[in-house]
Amino acid sequence: MIKRMSEMFKFLMVKKIILITVLMLLCMSTYAGALTIKLATLAPENSPWYEVIRGMADDWKKTTNGEVVVRIYAGGVVGDETDVVRKIGIGTLDAGSITAVGMSDICTEVQAMQMPMMIQSYDELDYILSKVRSKLEDSLDKKGYKVLNWGDVGWVKFFSQKKVIYSDDMKDQTMFVWGGDTGVLDAWKEAGFKVMPLAITDMLTSLQTKKINAFSTSPIAAASFQWFALAPNMTDIKWAALIGGTVISKRAWNKIPEKYKPELEKIAQKRGEDMKVKIRALESEAVKIMVKNGLKVHAIPDAAVKDWTEKAKGAYPKILITPELKAMFEEVNKYHLEYLSLKKK
Repeated sequence: MIKRMSEMFKFLMVKKIILITVLMLLCMSTYAGALTIKLATLAPENSPWYEVIRGMADDWKKTTNGEVVVRIYAGGVVGDETDVVRKIGIGTLDAGSITAVGMSDICTEVQAMQMPMMIQSYDELDYILSKVRSKLEDSLDKKGYKVLNWGDVGWVKFFSQKKVIYSDDMKDQTMFVWGGDTGVLDAWKEAGFKVMPLAITDMLTSLQTKKINAFSTSPIAAASFQWFALAPNMTDIKWAALIGGTVISKRAWNKIPEKYKPELEKIAQKRGEDMKVKIRALESEAVKIMVKNGLKVHAIPDAAVKDWTEKAKGAYPKILITPELKAMFEEVNKYHLEYLSLKKK
């Protein structure tokens, strides 16, 4: 009896091992044939943007039973957004979660949503984007990109080593400008500011070496990258509502099995909406955390708002450098004025 039970136990163990082996081989074969989407982002790991991207990647893998796997390159490890867009173009990357700055490298029209001192509330941002979103997506589509979602980066503020209230206060400091953003670079110079075009991945080193001593970004980005520690004065101004999104090359998108595409799009769009809610809720919290760690927040009077608005709008002709961008700006401005009119009623 004992011998028979021992043999039965061995048989069951062998059967279990065979079953586990078969399951492992099936999993290996599934992942071996998986389509890998290589996605890059400047967002560092553990940042709110990364968490949303990671969630989308996990959902895609689960929905496709491992047939579509998103490999994330976070924290700018493959370069600035200009590098990300270039690498997607040549096929070494497939997708990117990028800001409007990177999107503008693909089609300049996106810059129309980022004109300084124009949009002044999230409600207005949502209103205008809802009106021009399809046109922007069509423009990106013509350039070979599919927009998976739109999201927020936050309100752009000034961070500087010296206190800045009025525009003249910035003129003795050297301001970071995204490398390759010719229109914005020329606009700052035209207004009499000292600017330094750099890759954003060089920001920390440039602050440490005092190559620059001021920059503009959202509070969450300043906190996530720890840049504020080297420029501990924040000018509390709504310079622009920086947006972004996740784009994938149509070349890579076309490789995804058709049966999965509707659900993958739905997941990406849901994650984009999640990001929007998350970023808007976390912005004030990020400022509080930075204040506890040495940041000084400088409120600006109405006279300073007027000063910055005049400087910004005076620079618009330098920023609007292509016919396509000018046309999109006219449309954005139309909805901007329409929104202001509706708010008065």
